[in-house]
Amino acid sequence: MRINNIFKETDSLLVFAVIFVVLWGIINIYSAGINEYKYLYIKQAVFAIVGFSLSFLLMKWDYRKLLKISTFLYVPGILGLIGVLLFGTTILGAKRWLSLGFVNIQPSELMKFVVILMTAKILGEVHDRLRIIDVLKVLFVMVIPFSLTLVQPDLGTSLMIALPVLIALFVAGISRKTILISFLIFLISSPFIWNSLKDYQKKRIIAFLKPEEDPFGSAYHILQSEIAIGSGKIFGKGFLHGTQSKLFFLPEQHTDFIFATIGEEWGFIVSAFLIFVYLFIGLRMISWGNKVEDLSGKYICYMAGGLITTQAFINIAMTMGFAPVVGITLPMISYGGTSLITFLLIVGTVLSVIRVHKLENGED
Repeated sequence: MRINNIFKETDSLLVFAVIFVVLWGIINIYSAGINEYKYLYIKQAVFAIVGFSLSFLLMKWDYRKLLKISTFLYVPGILGLIGVLLFGTTILGAKRWLSLGFVNIQPSELMKFVVILMTAKILGEVHDRLRIIDVLKVLFVMVIPFSLTLVQPDLGTSLMIALPVLIALFVAGISRKTILISFLIFLISSPFIWNSLKDYQKKRIIAFLKPEEDPFGSAYHILQSEIAIGSGKIFGKGFLHGTQSKLFFLPEQHTDFIFATIGEEWGFIVSAFLIFVYLFIGLRMISWGNKVEDLSGKYICYMAGGLITTQAFINIAMTMGFAPVVGITLPMISYGGTSLITFLLIVGTVLSVIRVHKLENGED
């Protein structure tokens, strides 16, 4: 298949935007790890090649066939999460990875993709008014991976597993009464939720609200990130010339806090452009959701666009002190093979929805 046919059959602007984000991530991982993790960018490039290859295959495959086998993807995904709890690899105090010897995989990241497929399959079969049984089915699909991820502990990823489902239910027309009741239940249970959090999670929330109380402890990440971003000013300090990142003041600069590295070295203009690109990707997917007639395809576009944009904005807000540190990646930019491949799988599925829609409607 020729390259020009790929762009013609799908959405060339969306494809170019995703390619830009992935390449931008590799470039900045190189900068962030140059003094400590010199070869991470090569690993990320390999993950990108694998991810784009899988994305291309999914794009060429009718997404409706993928939905039919979603249950067969869900079961091993859950078994993977259970495997993490039983014999997973612990890194920085959290047990989130399964070691395959040559690489570590994070099953919770892959469950974002699988849960989107399962949710689209269930809600796509609802052609009349949304029933309570449909809501319960979708919530059941989400709650199991959400809970297994939460106990790792990984609050950030568990919330991102739940987010697409909540978006889909809202789009499906869940009643205002149900939303209000759910909100009231959340308020009533909030003290119990607080007590169930780990001590470090509580400290992160307190650090977000009062960073001055523990500047060298729980608030250290946030304060150093704010310093790095602020010091970049309008045009940045220049590629490879960041001081907070290169002198090891900025923790996790190649993963959760890579936006701080970008802000310091490239400045406000480039950082703002990156935010615009994420917004473009999300809105582009949602706009396709408005065009597609098939309900499952609609939900895939809505959930994918909502997840990518929201996760990006939460990560960026976290690095700027506008949100608590919850440990989520900047989609397709932060270092992490499983995360990158997961998002490219999601993108490939959206491109399949677009391709099928164009072919069936005779669009160029």
